[in-house]
Amino acid sequence: MSSDVRFLDSSVVIRHFREGGSVSKRLESFAGLYLSSVALGELYSGANRSARPAENLAQIAAFITGVTIIVVDAETAKHYGQISAQLAAQGTPIPQNDLWIAACARQWGLTLATTDPHYTRIAGLSYEMW
Repeated sequence: MSSDVRFLDSSVVIRHFREGGSVSKRLESFAGLYLSSVALGELYSGANRSARPAENLAQIAAFITGVTIIVVDAETAKHYGQISAQLAAQGTPIPQNDLWIAACARQWGLTLATTDPHYTRIAGLSYEMW
């Protein structure tokens, strides 16, 4: 098992749920997985709006037993403000939830695993495209 850890964007978790296979094996290779409470909210929102909410909520519940949830706090808000201002100055805003997710990853110095290319525009964010 790798000693690396990853901070997961909801896009990677959704891919894991839908595809399994190589994505699931890749997740298993990390010593630790982290997820923002914001990304968890996105997962719950999607599950509750789906055609199979009970099944999807159970899938989330099982998944998060092996994940550390990081809750946003005042320090996260500082990073959020910096990132939001940077992207606004560049004229390249991203979705609000993704700003919070990026702020958490940057705050804790964790590499964000994502499928969303807009994270590449954030200064000081370590990310990995999946």
